[in-house]
Amino acid sequence: MLAHVGAFLVRWAASALVLMLAVGWVTPGNPRNTFGTALAVAFFLSAAWYLTLAKFLWFLLLPWLLYVIVWLATVTFAYGLGFGHALLLAIAMAILSFLVSLVFGVRTL
Repeated sequence: MLAHVGAFLVRWAASALVLMLAVGWVTPGNPRNTFGTALAVAFFLSAAWYLTLAKFLWFLLLPWLLYVIVWLATVTFAYGLGFGHALLLAIAMAILSFLVSLVFGVRTL
């Protein structure tokens, strides 16, 4: 049981760090870019991944569209970004998540 909790905490922290790096990359000097905000956003988006059923019904379009709307709204509100910056943030996160999984072997949430 503790191994599962530990793995969740490592993935959660890695996701928050990737999010912080991506926000810093897209909007340098963003005052809302803190580790606490990144932890809260990573946890919320992880829950949304399951609640929108995008994880389970990945082959359907509607769960993905719902998750994308939730994702864009969350990062836009949490970091004060516009739509274009939110899309750039998604691209930056995809690149950084790939690099983290490649180098460290940790999949982000």
